[in-house]
Amino acid sequence: MGDTILGGDMIEKLETYLVGIVLGVRFRANFAIEDQLGKITDTILYPENSFFDPLIFPRVNASIGKKTLFNEITGDMMRIDNSNIILEINLGEKPSFQIDDVDIIASNFNKQIINGIMKEFSIKEIMRIGFVRNYIFNLDKLANTFINKTIGNTLEGINDINLNFSKKIPKIDSLVEHDVNDYDNVIFNIIKRADLEEIFISVDYQSFYDPFLPLSNQIKFQPFFDKAKIFNKKNFLPWLNTNYVEAIDE
Repeated sequence: MGDTILGGDMIEKLETYLVGIVLGVRFRANFAIEDQLGKITDTILYPENSFFDPLIFPRVNASIGKKTLFNEITGDMMRIDNSNIILEINLGEKPSFQIDDVDIIASNFNKQIINGIMKEFSIKEIMRIGFVRNYIFNLDKLANTFINKTIGNTLEGINDINLNFSKKIPKIDSLVEHDVNDYDNVIFNIIKRADLEEIFISVDYQSFYDPFLPLSNQIKFQPFFDKAKIFNKKNFLPWLNTNYVEAIDE
């Protein structure tokens, strides 16, 4: 049985339903990285002050052009290939990280990966960065309300939904700087499965650089991270409450 919402009560804290995060950087394909994957992996895992050490990632999987640091128990992983570094962290189930750890995880990703690994190994021409927040809402009737509000009576017997849509957000700086076309983009992925009375929603906030950023130290990570959090609170949460939570039992 999920948490009960009666009489249009609002969701107040999204963090209550946060089950995982993803942080990622994409850069121009650099095939020289493939020759350095072993050294990059060692540099992530084994320094004395490493945050992403073997306690976090006790195993490493090697495949052609890619290294994956992972933890079989928690499901946490970091993937490195010739055009991406992606960190995936699950939240809430021990011995995994907890919801209160999100800011420190992001801070160390910025410190150790963006301003550490990417600088040390001359990973340049940054295309985009992204921050995904994954939520599972097991609220009574919310999943059915979402189906009814999204599909309505146009089709009968719909129990499974896998919906993607995006929203482009121009950057103010891009509007005033000549030959700069940077923008932010938010991708929503919403999944409702017939055998589960819950709804999964991911909010993927991305910043695109056009032209590419020449160096990784030009990434303004903290302002980007703060914008993503503000979007979830000021845009996503009101949208969810207004369009779906308030519609329960209408």
